[in-house]
Amino acid sequence: MTTKKEIFKSLVSKEKTNTISKNKERIVNRAMLRESQQIALKVLTKLDEPGWSQVRLAKEMKVTPQQITKIVKGTENLTIETQIKLQEILDIPILATYYERIMDELFATIKFEESEKYTAPDYEPAPSDSNFMLPKKEFKMEYDRQTPEYYYYPKTA
Repeated sequence: MTTKKEIFKSLVSKEKTNTISKNKERIVNRAMLRESQQIALKVLTKLDEPGWSQVRLAKEMKVTPQQITKIVKGTENLTIETQIKLQEILDIPILATYYERIMDELFATIKFEESEKYTAPDYEPAPSDSNFMLPKKEFKMEYDRQTPEYYYYPKTA
């Protein structure tokens, strides 16, 4: 008579598997997968816009449509080169350089002078006292070159 343990052993494969090593690798790569999934969501969101398709993106990136399918699945380990291409072609934030470029463009449009006048907006009534309103005031802004900070002063007559 055979025991349950013997029956179980006869059912189990004698081949060595790499399941444990695959699981360990997956755990190590979990952060990379999360990033790939976030990028995939950004790409899919952009592809939802009119005029964008996976085929068009593949043509512009000079890759196969199958490569784009892997990217939008969120399981592809993207190289920096691929991330930069996606960022530039789709104009979506992927790397920190995207935000740096946007900030540079923003600051290029702003002209700073050493002293300017600013007017604070009218304030809404305070919730606790509906009769109380702050008046509109003018402020003078000065830039201190030694401490690189701006200071605001109420305008004096």
